[in-house]
Amino acid sequence: MKYSAWNRRVGAYRLPPWRIVLLLIVAISLGIAVAIVATGVFLLALPVVALVVLGYRLFGKSRRRQSGTQVIEGEYEIVEGAHRRERDPGRR
Repeated sequence: MKYSAWNRRVGAYRLPPWRIVLLLIVAISLGIAVAIVATGVFLLALPVVALVVLGYRLFGKSRRRQSGTQVIEGEYEIVEGAHRRERDPGRR
């Protein structure tokens, strides 16, 4: 018998075709079941997470700081007598 890629012996482990079909059906069924469970968890968790984020945004104590530094430019002038207490502690 010549070696041919198209001979009747199919499968790496020499499984009968009906077992290969059965394994494919089981694998596809498990994949669909996992997808359904993941979708259900996502649909149940999404509103809860959205409410938590909304509550944190509205009632959270710490506000987000703006990124980077803000520089206020302008002309500054030293006013005499503004720091009189620091210069002369005896005067009030």
